[in-house]
Amino acid sequence: MSLSRLSSVRTGGRLVAIQSHARGAAHAAATTAVSDSDEPGFLQKVMLRWKGIPLKGEAQPPKTMFDDIGREWSAPEPLPAMPKDFKEHPERDLVNFPYPERAMYPPKTRMLMIPDSWCTPFHKLTGTSGPYLFFGGAFAFLVNKELWVYEEQGHMTAGWILFYLLISRSVGFRLDQYLYGEFQNRMNYFKGLIQEDLKDATEFRKTSAAETTSLQAVKESFPTILKENMELQLEATYRKNVSTVSTELQRRINYLKDTEDAKARFEKNLMLKWIVEGVEQQATDAKFKEQFLSNSIQQLKGLKVNV
Repeated sequence: MSLSRLSSVRTGGRLVAIQSHARGAAHAAATTAVSDSDEPGFLQKVMLRWKGIPLKGEAQPPKTMFDDIGREWSAPEPLPAMPKDFKEHPERDLVNFPYPERAMYPPKTRMLMIPDSWCTPFHKLTGTSGPYLFFGGAFAFLVNKELWVYEEQGHMTAGWILFYLLISRSVGFRLDQYLYGEFQNRMNYFKGLIQEDLKDATEFRKTSAAETTSLQAVKESFPTILKENMELQLEATYRKNVSTVSTELQRRINYLKDTEDAKARFEKNLMLKWIVEGVEQQATDAKFKEQFLSNSIQQLKGLKVNV
């Protein structure tokens, strides 16, 4: 992929078209071979896997590490911008001392290490090749005058550069995507901690606002509230006095009723006792007994005659 991009820049895209045409022909030939033979051989499977062509019975080509070669990762959403009117203190000079903002992407470089901002000023004077000649001449001067001396293992720098290009072009896309996801999870975790810490403060502010509103309402309606409270207290005292009088009257009525009942019961018992004692005294008298017996005999005779 890297060689195809470099070649396309030099030849105007002709090599890319030839490669794409060759790949299309190879894909068609491989597909025909798979369709003609029922079971492809081991080497044929390896070839199809290498070219990314699905085997028989597969709806999609297999996912490989070569699918992301050359892909450039970009964030799904930009970083939040700093508000223009934000100041942590009114005396802050935002013109001469603005807030530092985190860049979304690293600055553009040339040859993997030379900043593009160093090369741009040369274009007006020397053209496009000017910065390359300048930095190349500076590098050659430092090496020639032995101001920059290579060590014994200095030649391994080229190998490390190639290794970096291989890793960045093969797994760089997935690595950037994974790190971005982990960064977002970390930021969400810290945001959750901040929200949790501010939860008590938010609740306190809501409670304080409600208390302030209620106190203001009480202050405005204080005369009415005082009058209503006095009326409620008077009503409660009146009801308490009425209940006390009613209870006392009921108690006295019950006392008088119990007294009259006890008096009537005493009189009844005394009358019965007096009657019983009089009857018993008359029954013990002999004259009363004779008179009672003669009267009884006369009544019995009268009854016999009538029958």
